[in-house]
Amino acid sequence: MAAEPKPKAVRKKARRRKPPEEIVDYIVEIEDWDFGYWLALNTLRDALDPYHEHRHVELKGRMLWPKGLKTDRVEISMFPSVSLLEERRRDLKPIAIGAIEAYPERLGASVGIPQDALAPILQMLIAERFKFVVLRGSKFLYRSARLVSFSLRAQLGEDDLPSED
Repeated sequence: MAAEPKPKAVRKKARRRKPPEEIVDYIVEIEDWDFGYWLALNTLRDALDPYHEHRHVELKGRMLWPKGLKTDRVEISMFPSVSLLEERRRDLKPIAIGAIEAYPERLGASVGIPQDALAPILQMLIAERFKFVVLRGSKFLYRSARLVSFSLRAQLGEDDLPSED
């Protein structure tokens, strides 16, 4: 009696893991800023609030790092959000705090900030204390990058400045 061939074991294909995203620091020197405020009647049906309010801080500056981008002009818009207040944000599962996009004449970044952070940020801008913004996020892919953090700084420390390798 001939032995039947053993069935070959089915090998599972190893899943390729996505390589970790490279994180880059975008360092901007603040040259100018503006604050905008807008209030209107909320005309939506069944609106929870009879008013619609919009405020934002816009920072304009020059990209110090990384070098070699098509432009060094940067505009950063910070939008206060009620959903980012500490007691409300526990249920959020964010993948980014904002984004930076490349346009022919400038780079534009948008980030959300907690609503209660707006007043101290404005005070520091009025006093001309903030000089730099450090945005941390992914490398540009198709003219945009996700941002995972940002900070406003009076000065840059040695650890903020990338080495010129």
